[in-house]
Amino acid sequence: NMFIIEDKGGAIAIMCASLFFLGTWPAVLTLLERRGRLPQHTYLDYSITNLLAAVLIALTFGQLGDAKHNMPNFFTQLSQDNWPSVMFAMAGGVVLSVGNLSTQYAWAYVGLSVTEVISSSMVVVIGKADLLYYLKCNEYI
Repeated sequence: NMFIIEDKGGAIAIMCASLFFLGTWPAVLTLLERRGRLPQHTYLDYSITNLLAAVLIALTFGQLGDAKHNMPNFFTQLSQDNWPSVMFAMAGGVVLSVGNLSTQYAWAYVGLSVTEVISSSMVVVIGKADLLYYLKCNEYI
């Protein structure tokens, strides 16, 4: 069966763990840069680890048991004919990776204070426009 957190305490614990791991990322990056490793190589390690973690989570926390009518397992969902959705998700992953890598280059050239303000502003503007487009296409507004 799929791993689902059903109580508030478990959700808060998972959220705190994710914030801890997200908070250690800049410290690890700084430590590795002091030892002579380029940020781009560290980001490549991060991307590969992210891919492996996604596959591991899909194969362990996803449903590997018998597929039911309204709850197909992971492998059943992979074999469905939904290539437009798969390609759209892959394109989104590529765009996200290019954006994260360009943010790392921007940190190296102009510093953290300028990069974070500009990138956060762009995320808010583009994210809001994307949300409004989604709501309009699905006739929520």
